[in-house]
Amino acid sequence: MSETAQTPPSPRTAAGEVVIVRDTERESLWFLGDLVEIIVDGSKTGGRLTVAMHHARPSSQPPLHEHDAEDEIFFILEGEITYWAQGITATLGAGDFILLPKDVPHSFQVSPDREARWLVILAPSGFEDFLREASDPAGHRGLPADFTMTPAIESRLMTAAATAGITILGPPGTRPS
Repeated sequence: MSETAQTPPSPRTAAGEVVIVRDTERESLWFLGDLVEIIVDGSKTGGRLTVAMHHARPSSQPPLHEHDAEDEIFFILEGEITYWAQGITATLGAGDFILLPKDVPHSFQVSPDREARWLVILAPSGFEDFLREASDPAGHRGLPADFTMTPAIESRLMTAAATAGITILGPPGTRPS
């Protein structure tokens, strides 16, 4: 008689317990024309951290901003992204890492030549609430067909940012001084 290994169901637990999230269990959102998949949020980590996968279109860039609560870590999986923070300009590629501490104004831009993917890790958690408020559920696991920043999207972004303790300091393309 052979035994079949069974995979336990993914738990929905707080801190102190093992958490498994399967690829098919990610929450997928369209955020400013990009796909963001929330891998694990504060409800599963006791509020300690959030992990998401970001898939961005060429030239994608957020507004200049700073986080009041979260340190933000980017680990680049593919593509190239240029970051601006604390007088530093750094172009990062696959395998590179950057830590952007809370209260540090920063921005970044995906290379205009190709898409990029990265893991973003934020500690403590909470950023997922901002993403949910500022995004739409993704219609599929890929980039949306098109994206145009409209006044309605900008207003929604500003409201979500204010609620989440993210200070928008300038429009996309603005660099920290």
